[in-house]
Amino acid sequence: MRKTPILCAMLMLLVSLRSHAQTHPLDPLTAAEMREVVQVLKDSKTISGKDIFNIINLKEPPKAEVLAWQPGTPYRREAFTSFYDYSKNGVTEAVVNLNAHQVISVKNIPNVIGMGLEADSVATAIVRKDQGWVAALAKRGISIDSVTHRSIFTGDMGMAPVGHREQLVIARRKHNNVDVEGLMAYTDFTTGKILKIVDEPGAFSDAVDLNYWNQDSVKDTYSIPHPVVITQPGGPSFEIKGHEINFQNWHLRFGVDNREGLVIYDVKYNDQGKARSVMYRGSMPEMVVPYGSPDLFQASYNFFDAGEYRLGQGVCRSLSPGADAPENATYLPAILHRENGQPFQLDRAVAVYEEYGGVLWRHNTVSRRATNLAIKYYTMIENYDYAFTWRFKQDGTIDVDIELTGIVEVKGVHRVNEQDDPDKNDYSYDGHSFGTLVHPHVEAINHQHFFVFRLDMDIDGANNNSVMEMNCKLVPPGPKNPYANAFYVQHSMFMKEKEAQRDVNYQTARNWHIVNNNEHNALGGDVGYMLMPGLQAKTFVPETSLLRKKAGFLNHQVWVTQYHEGEEYPAGKYPASNKVYDGLPEWTAKNRDIGNNDIVVWYVAGITHIVRPEEWPIMPVHHMGFSLMPFGFFSTNPTLGLANPDFLKEQFKPVETKQADDPALEHQ
Repeated sequence: MRKTPILCAMLMLLVSLRSHAQTHPLDPLTAAEMREVVQVLKDSKTISGKDIFNIINLKEPPKAEVLAWQPGTPYRREAFTSFYDYSKNGVTEAVVNLNAHQVISVKNIPNVIGMGLEADSVATAIVRKDQGWVAALAKRGISIDSVTHRSIFTGDMGMAPVGHREQLVIARRKHNNVDVEGLMAYTDFTTGKILKIVDEPGAFSDAVDLNYWNQDSVKDTYSIPHPVVITQPGGPSFEIKGHEINFQNWHLRFGVDNREGLVIYDVKYNDQGKARSVMYRGSMPEMVVPYGSPDLFQASYNFFDAGEYRLGQGVCRSLSPGADAPENATYLPAILHRENGQPFQLDRAVAVYEEYGGVLWRHNTVSRRATNLAIKYYTMIENYDYAFTWRFKQDGTIDVDIELTGIVEVKGVHRVNEQDDPDKNDYSYDGHSFGTLVHPHVEAINHQHFFVFRLDMDIDGANNNSVMEMNCKLVPPGPKNPYANAFYVQHSMFMKEKEAQRDVNYQTARNWHIVNNNEHNALGGDVGYMLMPGLQAKTFVPETSLLRKKAGFLNHQVWVTQYHEGEEYPAGKYPASNKVYDGLPEWTAKNRDIGNNDIVVWYVAGITHIVRPEEWPIMPVHHMGFSLMPFGFFSTNPTLGLANPDFLKEQFKPVETKQADDPALEHQ
């Protein structure tokens, strides 16, 4: 029988719906779906063949649809893609309906710059044919053939017309990774021309062996301790079904987003047989690393690592078994894509494992051992490596841990000793350098890291959540506090978005209580979770700076917004763009209602990094993070009925306490 076009379309739709019946609306795109996206765009002539894909991602269905969806029933399956053509102005976005195999929307956004691309390697081709650039290098005794070039977005500091793909280019000596200081070029990649060369005479540009770390030259010279091997003879206690993970009382999903990296979805806790929602979606959708040296290159060196360089597609790295994660880890792949749209599988993208969590609780000789579920993801962004671990504890706590390691950013300087005064041709202020000497002529620059976490909290449901700030306060000494020891906790509920722009205050032990005002525990309190900040730092960059216009999320460490689809990226979709501003300050200017609503909590985790000599040529891991801890979510300790593993019961049976003069004591 000859198939008609209508029949073919119906068959394709049925196949598509059937293929999705055993999955979930939030599962990331498969390799086949990514290929389909590109093919549909080609067939519809939406792309020209010269396009470079910034992102091909699942377009997550509306939250209400996901929450109402039942397993086994059809669901919306769409892909979002953003692509760029050097010959065109701006970025084009398209949405593809994968069920119907058709493009459902196309939108060109003029005067917008996409993300960092491999195609930006044109920097070398542009500058090497510019006689002014060649001459500036020659003046330093450097030939154009002895250097490579690297570049960064200029943002609002640039000179090109709005929307042009402009970057600041700097030369680096081959073989020893030394930047040529004091020589930069504003370069318009759209026109393929240098706009201006910045040449600062006297800046350090000599060749020097800076002992830059090279993985091919690593030698093991120390003896290692006896191995600590983690085994689970009975296998893992968690269960993985596709992108769903079940462990003890936890139920959740995960995915690797091409832009955001690891995303945690649909977190629920099984409380005595009832699955209670905690968080709909958790991710780290943006980060920025401002550097503290006043030279032009470092002032521009503010990577928006998710929005500009993609924590998924661009920089995700496979985990190393036994080192990045313990021996009992289960490794899961992720489907990412090249800039031409071709999908590829990254093996060991995510590690899922159980870990010894210390003591869960103890009193006298009765104690319980804690076991945590950890989900870990590593990414490398140029010189830095970051790990993000979501840790789910048996008592309902969620810890988020960030690991910082890799290679710190350095610059060449004239001084060779930390006690030397800064050279007149090196940047300094009142005799103070802007970094730490980690090698003769090598200065590691003072800088900060800021990670913005988006926490779509759904405490026992999506629509009745609020946030209260908790501050501890001393009762004024006097008749009501005669011994000057009494203090209380003041709860202040936020009703509007502008009220909820807040900062960490360790002096008042400030925390934020995310509650459901319509659900109560057995004691009559609102059920909730408490956001507890960890190590923190405020930005040194003033509000009048160009960076703060782009990274307005640095204005505060905690924000609360009313949930709205499309408000995912705190610095906007395209932070590399010059003179384009979007994100948290713009959204919260509407001052929408957040009391008893569907809300999103944003937490900006920051750290100031003053580099130590011990962090060169590679940095030992530094940890930072925060916690989401049940506060009234349960009416009592939810782990009271938890038993210790059988092997502990056999090995460590209770013993009687004996007197010191008992001769049997020495045998205990």
